[in-house]
Amino acid sequence: MMTPAQNFSHSDYQGRIGLIMPYAKNFCASCNRLRVSAKGKLHLCLFTENGVDLRDLLQDASQRDELITRLHGQLEQKKETHFLHQGITGVTKHLASIGG
Repeated sequence: MMTPAQNFSHSDYQGRIGLIMPYAKNFCASCNRLRVSAKGKLHLCLFTENGVDLRDLLQDASQRDELITRLHGQLEQKKETHFLHQGITGVTKHLASIGG
């Protein structure tokens, strides 16, 4: 499974640990994550300022096609990189609210 985390393990121990390192070179190129907040907003990146409201399209199964259209439209606008190196951290103070 593709993941934005870099996984580490040690032969003397069970399991592994995955670290997300957003400042690593080409981090965004390997990111395959989208998040929907508890308030129904789509976040294309953990480090964006605002989400795109999906709540109006999550009420009824008959809205599925419209939801898919909105998602595709947003994916076309997904930036190739975050702007952490420029000091733009987005909603990082509330990462837990969007699954970060």
